[in-house]
Amino acid sequence: MVDGARGVLNALLADVFVFTDAASGAASGNSPGYGAVLVAETTSGALISAEACATQGEPESLRAPGDDPLVVPEDVGRAAAQLLLDEVSRGGVVDGGHQGLLLLLAALGPEEVSQVRLGPLTPHAVRTLRHIREFFGVMFDLKTENTSGTIILTCVGCGLKNLSRKIT
Repeated sequence: MVDGARGVLNALLADVFVFTDAASGAASGNSPGYGAVLVAETTSGALISAEACATQGEPESLRAPGDDPLVVPEDVGRAAAQLLLDEVSRGGVVDGGHQGLLLLLAALGPEEVSQVRLGPLTPHAVRTLRHIREFFGVMFDLKTENTSGTIILTCVGCGLKNLSRKIT
């Protein structure tokens, strides 16, 4: 998997660091599959991630028509690297899988202005925005940044407090 990921990433950057962490035997559980998670750190410190698993098969976009859906580790690494590059190209401060969480945290935060820059919104993020409006009454102001292709979302948090927390 490391070789597959490096094959894609080294074509763009020379200083690619891939660390491995593997479990074997009883420590790995009953899973027969394997996968890769890649994380890229931007110059401002934002972390962007992507993952691919052998059990889900290779994405259709990377598979030639008529190819066997069996996935070898090199293909998993290559698919994870391609997905990571797709996430990085989207822009924003988080990857598409975490947009909804960031929006929820901004909406539940203090009654102050929160502002975040995201890439194109995923369907999950759009559903999260609808739920936030319905349950908490928090509305986001969306402003498209044409030069970068990102969206700046602004809201005033609802100031949710944990009433069960002891105050000492």
